[in-house]
Amino acid sequence: MTWDACGDADRAEIPLLGVLIIMAFDKSSLPDQDADLDDVLQPGTCLSNNQYRIESYLRAGGFGITYLARNSFNRDVVVKECFVPSFCTRSHTAVRPRSEASKSQMQKAIRAFLNEAQILSQLQHPNILRIRHSFQENDTAYMALEYIRGHDLLDMIEDKVTLSPHQIVLLTQKLVSALAHVHDRNLLHCDISPDNICIRADGEPVLIDFGSARKMADGIGERNSGFSMVKDGYSPPELYEANATVTPGSDIYSLGASLYHAITGHAPLDSQSRLAAVSDGRPDPVPSLAATVTGYPRGFLAAIDKALALRQADRHASAQDWQRALAEPAVETATRNVALLRRVVVKPQSAVIPAPKPAPTALRADGTPRVQFRYPPSQARVQTA
Repeated sequence: MTWDACGDADRAEIPLLGVLIIMAFDKSSLPDQDADLDDVLQPGTCLSNNQYRIESYLRAGGFGITYLARNSFNRDVVVKECFVPSFCTRSHTAVRPRSEASKSQMQKAIRAFLNEAQILSQLQHPNILRIRHSFQENDTAYMALEYIRGHDLLDMIEDKVTLSPHQIVLLTQKLVSALAHVHDRNLLHCDISPDNICIRADGEPVLIDFGSARKMADGIGERNSGFSMVKDGYSPPELYEANATVTPGSDIYSLGASLYHAITGHAPLDSQSRLAAVSDGRPDPVPSLAATVTGYPRGFLAAIDKALALRQADRHASAQDWQRALAEPAVETATRNVALLRRVVVKPQSAVIPAPKPAPTALRADGTPRVQFRYPPSQARVQTA
C-alpha cells in the first residue's frame, strides 16, 4: 500500500457564515487544548493492519483522543481512541491502566466506547455523524469516523456568529428529524448541547458525540451509569438524579436548551435552579421565548418553550410531535410593501321599473285606440277594498 502526502488544497479553510473555520469531528483543534505528548500517538503510526495512518493530533477530552488520519484510499478520516487520562497511560502505542485499581474502570470505559460505536453503526441519517469502522488494538478500542469540515454551534455562538431566524428554523427542523431517527431506533443521545452540534461548511447541522448514549425499552432508557454526562443549562432535571429515569423527553429538553442558547446568545439557567425557583413560588428564571422574541414563524418559539418544560409530561411527547409543531409557514425574510385599501361596499341599486309596454291595440266603440299598460309582477299594484 502506498501513502501519498496529504495535500493542502483539500484542507483549505472554508468560509461559513462569515467565519473561517476548519473542524474535524467534535471540536476544533485549538492552541490551548494541548495533550500530554506521552499520551498521544505520533504521526505516522499505523492502525488496523495499515488501514489508517495517524496524520496529526486533534484534541483530547471526555473518553478519548481524536486524530486526523488518512485511510487506505488516501482520504481524510477521524480516528478516535478510547483513552481516559485519569486512569490510563501509554507504553509505546499500548494503553495501560495506571494502577490495579484502574483496571475495572478502564474496561468499563472500553465497553462504553464500543457501545457508542455500535449505536452509531445503527444510525443512518444525513444529520448524524457516520461511523466507518470500529476495532480493538493496543489494548484499547478505536473508531474511524467521517471527517467533518465545519464548526460546532457553541463556538459559533461564542464568536458572535449571527444566525438568522430562517437559519435557526432550518437548523431546528433538521436536528429534530435527526433526533426522531435516534429515538425510532430505541436509542437516547443523553448529551445534546451546542458543542455536540457541528455545522458543516455548507450549513448542514450534524449531531455528534454519542458517548453517553443508551438503549431504551418501552420509551425508557437505561439507568444512569458512571459515564453519564450532566451539563448545566442543557441537562433536564432527571439527569441530575441518581438512577434517574430518562426518556425521549430528556433529549428533547437538551435540544430545546441548545436552540434557546442559539436564539438568545446565552444558555438557559440550569434546570436545578429553575426547579428551586418554581418550588419557592417564584417565576421561572428562564423567560418564555414566545413572549420575548419576535421574527419567527407562528408556533415555532412556543414549541421550543414546550421542549424546555421542567416536567417531562409537559414536554413534547416525542420528536415526531415536535416535528408536527414545526409544520408552519417559513418566516418571511424579505420586507413586502403593503398598500392598505379601504374596502368599498357597493350597495345594490334599486330595481329600475322598465317603461311600460303598450298592450296590443284595441279600439273603442267610437274608433279611438284603447291602450293598456302591463307592469312587472313585483311592481303590480295591490288593490284594497
